[in-house]
Amino acid sequence: MSRSAKIFATGYFLASCLLMLVGSLMPAREGPVAVFAWPWGESAVSVIARSGGPVLFVGDRSWVALTEAGEQQSIANLYRSGAGFVASSFIAQACARLSGVSLEQLK
Repeated sequence: MSRSAKIFATGYFLASCLLMLVGSLMPAREGPVAVFAWPWGESAVSVIARSGGPVLFVGDRSWVALTEAGEQQSIANLYRSGAGFVASSFIAQACARLSGVSLEQLK
């Protein structure tokens, strides 16, 4: 295999992995989401409060919190309120499980 073919294969593999990662982290329109605040900005709880949504869970870290995205609170509203990144419900459930919390008990 030539050097250029190896470079192409490596680049293609990395781009495919990045695309899958981004696709799996994108939140749905409804359900629990993890809100990550900017390191130099306000806390995730402040971002959720400013957007008018409920805070489902806050752990030891102030830069991440869980909220419920629905009709009243859209993902775009969280970004307008200062969220650095809003992750999918899969990530929200993983954050809760790592902290020993069940999202079903919080609802």
